[in-house]
Amino acid sequence: MRHACLLVAVFVSACGWAQENTVHLTVLGYQWTTTHKTLTFSWPGSANTSCSGSANMNGYISPGGNISASGTSSDTCSTTYTPPTTQNIDIQKPVVFILADTENSRMVLTCTRNVRWSQCHALNPGPFLARNDKGHFEVQALTGKSKEEWIKFDVVQQTAISRQQPQTAPAQEAATSIEAPKSETAGSNAGFPTRWKSMTSGTIRTLRFEGEYIYGETVLPETAAKAGVFFLMDVKKDGEKYVGKINGHIVSQDGSKSCSISSPIELTLVTPERIEGRGLIPPTNAKTDWNACTFTPPADWQAFTWSPVR
Repeated sequence: MRHACLLVAVFVSACGWAQENTVHLTVLGYQWTTTHKTLTFSWPGSANTSCSGSANMNGYISPGGNISASGTSSDTCSTTYTPPTTQNIDIQKPVVFILADTENSRMVLTCTRNVRWSQCHALNPGPFLARNDKGHFEVQALTGKSKEEWIKFDVVQQTAISRQQPQTAPAQEAATSIEAPKSETAGSNAGFPTRWKSMTSGTIRTLRFEGEYIYGETVLPETAAKAGVFFLMDVKKDGEKYVGKINGHIVSQDGSKSCSISSPIELTLVTPERIEGRGLIPPTNAKTDWNACTFTPPADWQAFTWSPVR
């Protein structure tokens, strides 16, 4: 339950579990490398002893009927000894790293060819379809048998990116209450604060306002960030509100399991002094199924409010 509560705390600014969606992925390039792991095998020594012998007997009977005998014998033994043995074996595994873009994020994907018949392989630059399936990031690609299959990858890094918007004539009508000003230069927040705090959970996130888009990243504890946890938001103006997603990666407390997640989010009010909206968030008593990457009870829509950090 602790993990689900952490999700709600980090996410009431909008972290929840969404239904699976297919997205367009553009592969920019790939790079192969090799991991090395030395395994040391040891086994005990042994000793083997073998012996052989022979005997020679002679008997005599005297005229008086007395019997006498004499003989000789010999034996030899030999021992062979095999000392304890140690052997080091270098295990090498090919690993591929792929740089790719979705509409609003750039990510580094990776997989490892653990066995010769592994599905892991590089993706040539170009367009692909991708999806989140039960916590795994998958890309549809042609295999060596010219058959389309979903290949599993781990997302090792993901950052929000912005697409330059075409220049348009300014609107003649007055802006609505949620209209974010157009930024004059890349990365400019045009008067909007950069850091915002959730009044529901206390979570801090950084926001970047770019034309019709708003990009956000949750500020996490150092230990969580080093473990690979992240939450990235990207929303686009849609009528009277901003609509988009939060994509993230969560890791179990012991670090043995992880899930990739995606959640819808809506911002219904955006001003320099206040942001209001709602997100699909698991309830505070939800438990995380790390095998299926689901929550019980499931996520539901919850409202939130953010205020600027001065």
